Amino acid sequence: MNSYAILTYILKSIFISGVFTGYYWLALRNKSFHSYNRFYLLLSITCSLIIPLFSFTWFTIEKEEIPVSPERIGSLSLQVIDNNATAFPWLSILNYVVIGISIALTGMFALNIFRVYQLKRKSAVLKMDGIDFIYTDLENAPFSFLKNLFWKESISMDSTYGKKIFKHELTHIHQKHTLDILFCQVVNAIFWMNPFNWIVQKELKAIHEFIADKEAVGNSDVEDFARLLLQAHYGNHFLNPTHSFYYSSIKRRLLMLSTTHRTKFSYLRRVLVLPVSFMVLAALSVTTSETKATPAKTSTTITANTPPDVPEIKTAPSPVLPPRQPGPVARVKQPVKRVIKNDTTPTAVTGTVTALSIKQKDTSKPEFSIGGNKVIIRARTDSTKKTLPPNVIYYIDGNLASADDLNKLSPNQIKSINVWKGETAVKKWGAGASEGVIEVITKMVL
Repeated sequence: MNSYAILTYILKSIFISGVFTGYYWLALRNKSFHSYNRFYLLLSITCSLIIPLFSFTWFTIEKEEIPVSPERIGSLSLQVIDNNATAFPWLSILNYVVIGISIALTGMFALNIFRVYQLKRKSAVLKMDGIDFIYTDLENAPFSFLKNLFWKESISMDSTYGKKIFKHELTHIHQKHTLDILFCQVVNAIFWMNPFNWIVQKELKAIHEFIADKEAVGNSDVEDFARLLLQAHYGNHFLNPTHSFYYSSIKRRLLMLSTTHRTKFSYLRRVLVLPVSFMVLAALSVTTSETKATPAKTSTTITANTPPDVPEIKTAPSPVLPPRQPGPVARVKQPVKRVIKNDTTPTAVTGTVTALSIKQKDTSKPEFSIGGNKVIIRARTDSTKKTLPPNVIYYIDGNLASADDLNKLSPNQIKSINVWKGETAVKKWGAGASEGVIEVITKMVL
């Protein structure tokens, strides 16, 4: 998988996560169906990882085909490409940065798990119904990790407060909330550049607390449990204004505990997830079919209010415009003959051309090398790539030469390049030039 494919996958994943998270924020957040919200958030992460791997083509937008006449004259330009020029490898550096951050986050994730088990080894462990009950004096206890319950020694198991907190932590263990968080942390360590996955992880933690609080309260007084909840987080001085009560998740937990009314349109809110999922798939399945230009069966004619016999027209020299791209441009000033079709009567027009412009009936893009650099003749008539005829003849300053002789020249030595084709080449260079002639005129060294 190349860098472009990886970037496309990441962008699709972020788009899917954004759509699912946006719908959750608008229709499901802070609603009483916590188990459904838990399933929905886990599903959103899973979809953002799996859907971008597949290609859907339900809708195709086709661009209108533009016919191209075989008589169309394409403007040709010569461009010297330096094979030794190298671009700054910014894409490779970006890949290393992304991989480096992912490795660092994965290392921190593994280190945190190691610290949990290290704490378990240093503490007293009591086996109880398949759960390891671990006594500790940590400030943030009690807390649970998989089937391990870390209990603060200062909390009595016989007190009302201790019983409710114990039931709260048992809910985390029985419903395997730790697996949800581990899954989110692994995904965020690898795809850390997706901001919506971090939001989902935070919301999942809050939903876990809502579920555990509801199980801990049961049929008892909600106000008593709320008071115990505040005491557990802020100690005996929980009314101290220096504590950030209104910016804590405790506010949401108390709000959800005190909410007794049923959510309006709760069934509709959950069912609307299906059309949202369909819209995501539809947005990712739209593809564009680009049709290449094809030669038309009829030729384009030039209709003019002039008699069939057009007199000879001589064009005045014009200055050569600077190139649009860096690199030298070969200046060509050589008499050529061009045929303009006026209905069906051919009329010859001769003149002097200062910029290379050649009538192309085929769509060839010949190329050759000068001094180790590739010279490409580009036409705007079609995208089919062809090479020079095998019997093309090279002349350097009027002397017959080979492709190797031409390749030995430096671009700085070249004054101009003339391309001769068809009857014009035969008239100037003889019958052997029917395949075409490339004439190179070098600069005179004084």
